Amino acid sequence: MRRPAAIATVLALFAAGVVVGAFGTHLFYAHHMRQVRGFHTRMTAADLQRRLELNPEQQKQVDAILADSRIEAMALRREMGPRIAALIGRAQARIEAILSPEQRREFESYRKDHDGRLRHLLLGAH
Repeated sequence: MRRPAAIATVLALFAAGVVVGAFGTHLFYAHHMRQVRGFHTRMTAADLQRRLELNPEQQKQVDAILADSRIEAMALRREMGPRIAALIGRAQARIEAILSPEQRREFESYRKDHDGRLRHLLLGAH
């Protein structure tokens, strides 16, 4: 196999690994967030009121508890996005360190072409 073809193959395999890893991570957190949201969807204050016959003060407290936990769940999601992006950045820097100057230019071009897709998958950025 010629050297440019070998380089392209290695870069394609790396990119495929990053995309699969990013997509898997995205699916994991999306599933987790659906479970968290599902908890709030299933456990609404109105549902608890019907089932537990909450008094007005209890109803008010339950509403506050559910609102607080929704905010906390979203904060966790925002926290993880930058950590994942940093992990990918470190992996890319390590790869760049072993590439020739020509390979680095090609790798940078490849990263720029695919950066938006990865950001969308990992961070929900548009």
